[in-house]
Amino acid sequence: MHINSNRTQRITLRLSEVENRRITRRARSCGLSKSAYVRQLIIGYEPRESPPADYFSMTRELKEIGNNLNQLAFVANATGLIDGAAYYAEVVRLRDSLRRIEKAVLGTSDGTDEDMVD
Repeated sequence: MHINSNRTQRITLRLSEVENRRITRRARSCGLSKSAYVRQLIIGYEPRESPPADYFSMTRELKEIGNNLNQLAFVANATGLIDGAAYYAEVVRLRDSLRRIEKAVLGTSDGTDEDMVD
């Protein structure tokens, strides 16, 4: 993207109230001003929404759970034994994390993940 701090041209644009709310909401969800959002659209770039505030902590937690499950699988493969309690605890932790992520992203849970652990 070409950044030009020498912007001398101005465009006046009339929008309906609905259009203005829409562009304001979309720009804010991308962490941009309305002007920056429109400039990106003009150059053919579709700005993406910023991830939720706790996205990185949620991702880190999922990676930690995956690592723990991988270590349990490694031990099970090497010894032929599995620590059922540790495995179940990590699966429960994974299920709970997925529920929290779903609520953070969608604002709701559809309840379908209750079948994940039997």
